[in-house]
Formats: sequence, C-alpha cells, structure tokens
Amino acid sequence: FRPKPMKNAVIKSFHGNVRKLVRHAEASDVVELAYNDYANASQRLSLLEEFYGPSFTLFKTPDIKSLDQLLLIQPDKKEMILSNMKEALLTLIDKTILGHSMVHRIFHEFFAHAKDKMRSDMIESIREHLVPMMHTRDGARTAMYCLWYGTSKDRKIIMKSFKSHVAKICKDEFGYLALIALFDTVDDTKLVGKIVLEEIFKSLHDIAQNQHGRKVLQYLLCPRDPHFFQPDLVRILKEGDNNPHSKKDTTLRYKELLTMVSPPFLQYIVDHARDLVLENASLLLVLSILNYSLGDPSEAMKAVAEIAAEPFVAGSLENQHIVEHPAGHMTLKHLIQRDRERIQAGQPVLFSQVLLRTLKDGSLKSWAACNRGCFTLLFLLEVDHPEITDTVISQLSGIRSSLKKMTFRGAQILLQKLDALSGEYKL
Repeated sequence: FRPKPMKNAVIKSFHGNVRKLVRHAEASDVVELAYNDYANASQRLSLLEEFYGPSFTLFKTPDIKSLDQLLLIQPDKKEMILSNMKEALLTLIDKTILGHSMVHRIFHEFFAHAKDKMRSDMIESIREHLVPMMHTRDGARTAMYCLWYGTSKDRKIIMKSFKSHVAKICKDEFGYLALIALFDTVDDTKLVGKIVLEEIFKSLHDIAQNQHGRKVLQYLLCPRDPHFFQPDLVRILKEGDNNPHSKKDTTLRYKELLTMVSPPFLQYIVDHARDLVLENASLLLVLSILNYSLGDPSEAMKAVAEIAAEPFVAGSLENQHIVEHPAGHMTLKHLIQRDRERIQAGQPVLFSQVLLRTLKDGSLKSWAACNRGCFTLLFLLEVDHPEITDTVISQLSGIRSSLKKMTFRGAQILLQKLDALSGEYKL
C-alpha cells in the first residue's frame, strides 16, 4: 500500500546486492515479491543484470528489456555473461531458493543461450532439483532444456526425481510441458513406463479431470496433433528435436509409449464411461482414446454403446439421454463418423456395429423423435457400410410418414436421405 515512488526506491536499494540477497532464505522472499508484483520490465532486468557480471551491476542498461536484446547489441560479451551466470546459478541450487520465479528466469535465460560443456555442467548440477521449479513457465522451460540436452544418465536421474510427483506435474499449468518433452526425448521407454506412466495410471481419473493433465494424456495418444496442440507449443517442442542424445526413431518411441498406455486408457473408458461421455471437457479425450489406442477397443466402445441403449424419452431434462445430451451427442457423432476412416484402414472393429448390436429393438426409431436423434441416425447411414445401412433401414421401417410431420431440421434431412435410399431398400 506504499506509494509508487517508495516502491521504486526499495527496488533501487537492492542494486549491487541482488545476488547476495537472493541467496538468503528470508531476503530472497522480499526480492521475489518485488520482482513478481511490483517491478516493471526495466526494473526486472536491472535485478537480473547483476547475474550477468560485475559491469552490469555498476552500469545499468535502462533501454534494454531482455538478455536476448542485450546479446544482440553486445554479442562479444556473450561468453563472459554466460560464465558469470553459471557461477552465480551454481550457488542458487537450494530447495528453498529454487522455488522463486526470478531464479527460474535466470536459469531459463542461461539454457536458452548456453552451449555444449557449459550447458552440460549446469544440467549435471541441477538435474535432481527440477521439481520445485516446474510451477512457472521459465522453470518448466528449464526442465525441458535439461531433458532435451541431458545425457541418458541425466534423463534417468531427472525421471527418478519425479517419483511421487508425476500426477501433480501433469496437472500443473506449466509443469506438464516437461513431461511432454520427456516423452519426446527419452529413448528408454521401459524406464519411462516404470517411473512415469505407472504413476499416471494410478491417478488416471484425477489427471483426466484436469485441463493440463488431459494434454499429457492426449500427447501420449496423438503427439503434436494440431487438433489438440497449438502451433506455438509445437514450435517450442521442435527445439528439442535435434538434440544429440536421442537416438531412437521418433515414430518408434511414440508407438512404444502408445502400446503401454492403450490398455489402461481403454479400461478407463470402461470404468468411467458415463462420466466421460456426458462431460464436455472429457469429450476429446474419449474420442482420442477410442480412435488412437492400439489393441481391441470393443469393450470400451460397448461401454459407450450401453449408455446409448438406455430407454430414450425425448425432451427429458432430468435424465437427458446421450443422444440428446450436447456432449453425448457429439461423442456419438464423432465415433460414428470415424468409422469411415476405420473402414479405409481395414480395422475390424467399427463403433457403429458395436452400437447397433448393443441397442434394443425399437431404440433407433425412438431416437427419431428428436432433432439430435435424427442426425445420429443420419450419421449411421452416412458410414456407407452395407451391414450398418441394412440394419438401420430395417429398424426404421414405416418411419417416413412420421418424419414428414416433424418440423425440426434433423427430421427433414433424415427424410431426404431415406428418400434417396428408397430405390435400393424397401422403406
């Protein structure tokens, strides 16, 4: 609640002592508060500059806003600055201090510019201490650099440091990025399974309920798929693609991980189908599990189909049927439409067939009483599979007269489709 000039004076009073203050348990909290909550961009850089070397402690550069900008203007000082940063950072590897975002920023800047031995030495020093840093953007990026450029031994030690923290990291706003980088780079997928994936499986429902956790699960199913991962994130991940320590073919690494996660992911749908298919946030995850998992998806598909087989009452708000439920309808739509790709790929299990085998007599005809139900029937016909079309047509026998009386759009389009098929089928 102090006036701005007084806050500025306090921040200025830190100058010349920042490195010393940051190493002090109590004083570092004060510097962190000033850096995070009160300092503007120039003031933040003035605090960080003291890690660049003595000359930057004495002579500030108010017109420069970042280390990137500074190195563009003074490229000849890069080695000196990085050497000074390394010396300063090695004194900060302490559990208490490593929780501060200002320290994370310094580490991130160092790794963004350091090369070869200097970078390797720092990774070796910090590899067991990354977990306290991963709750900030800079801290997570630091962990990503360590995974990208660490040796096999470094990566193994980093993974072991994640033990008992994996679920928390998955759900962290920034920490999940480090796990994605781990999936991209670690060749020993069996070790990844033992240390990381086993913890994910134990907390799968908890992780799947979290927006960041779902990204981790999605990445294991369809890494870098543009439907789920924004271009900016993919661009960052590509920075680690040419690292010198990952030797295994990327496609093979992803497939080995997918092979391990597919059975528990499919079982997860079997165990939690109702919660998942009627929840907007879980819709994409359900679709990804059923569309990308390796192995037999029949039981998971049947779990969804059994929900669709429940008695349908049009317009019921208290117990809205999956066909009429916004999220449930979209689940059915995408699973049915995906069958065309399954057919082209020669996959033996089609969701539409599982659905039709599970439904009771009269179910399809009852769905035609609502707009979304008509569209679901239309999707089944558009799969263009003889057996599926025959089954749907036979169960919709005599329905055209009822559809003609309905005014909603789905009924009109379904009627047009049935009229188009009338030459081939007896309706």
